[in-house]
Amino acid sequence: MRSRFSAFYPTANYGLQGSQPSDVRAHNRAANGACDEYKQLKVLSMGRQKAVIKARREAKRVLRRDSRSHKQREEESVTSLVQMSGVEAIGMARDSRDTSPILARNEAQLHYLKAIESKQLIFATGEAGCGKTWISAAKAAEALIHKDVDRIIVTRPVLQADEDLGFLPGDIAEKFAPYFRPVYDVLVRRLGASFMQYCLRPEIGKVEIAPFAYMRGRTFENAVVILDEAQNVTAAQMKMFLTRLGENVTVIVNGDITQCDLPRGVRSGLSDALERFEEDEMVGIVRFGKEDCVRSALCQRTLHAYS
Repeated sequence: MRSRFSAFYPTANYGLQGSQPSDVRAHNRAANGACDEYKQLKVLSMGRQKAVIKARREAKRVLRRDSRSHKQREEESVTSLVQMSGVEAIGMARDSRDTSPILARNEAQLHYLKAIESKQLIFATGEAGCGKTWISAAKAAEALIHKDVDRIIVTRPVLQADEDLGFLPGDIAEKFAPYFRPVYDVLVRRLGASFMQYCLRPEIGKVEIAPFAYMRGRTFENAVVILDEAQNVTAAQMKMFLTRLGENVTVIVNGDITQCDLPRGVRSGLSDALERFEEDEMVGIVRFGKEDCVRSALCQRTLHAYS
C-alpha cells in the first residue's frame, strides 16, 4: 500500500515495486547475484571450505555496506525534502507548472497588476471573466515561490452572511473545497500539483483555505490574503476582516456587486468599502467593465445580453 508519507516524498519511496532508482536496482541485482553465488558455493566439496567461508564473508560485507549506503541516501533525501522550502527544493521541478509571465490583456488588468505590486490593500470589482481571481491567485503563487511571503490564505463567504458548513461531510478543508475550486485550479497550475498538496498540509500551512467566518480573531502577517466573492459579506464583516491586517501582508478583495446574494436591505460590505476607500491613495481600487471580459467571446456576449 502506498503510504501517505511517500505520496508527498516520492524520492523516499524506494521500497515500492517499479519506483526504485537505477542505482538501487543495480545494487539489488548485485546483491541477488552475490547470494546466488554463495548458494552455489555451499554445495562444493569440503576442500573448498575456505573459499566458501571467504565468499560468505565477502557477500555479507557487500550487503552491509550497500544497505548502509542505501539507508543513508534515503535519509539524506528525506532530510533535504523536509528542511528546504521552495518549489525546486522539495522536488517539484518534475511537476508540470506554468512559469509563464503574468501579463495584462487590457488596461484594467494592467491597473490591477500594478495595484497588487504596489499596494497593501486592493479591491477589484467586475463581472465574470475579467480575470480577477486568476490574476490574484497567480500573483499570490508568484510571491510564495519568490519567498516574498510565507503563506497564502484564501477565504470567501459560503452561505450568505450566516455561514454554516456543519451539514457537509469531512473536515473544514473538505467542506470548503468546492467553493475554493476557482482559486485552487490557478494555484495548482502556477505551483504544480505536488507542491500544492505539500503546501496544503496542516503542518506545513503554506496555503490555507478557510470560510470567512473563521477569520475573526486572527492577524494576517507575511502573507497574501485573497477574499473572493466579497460582495456577499456585510459591512460589519468587512470591517472585521480588514482590521486583521498585520505586517508584510497583501490583501486582495475581489467581488461582483451585481451578484450579491445578501438578503434584501442588507448592504454589501464590498460596496461600502469601495465608498470608504475611494480617495485613499494607499488603497488600490480597480473596476472592471463588460468590455474587459477575457474568458471568451461567448462569455462577453452573454454579459451584454444580460445587462
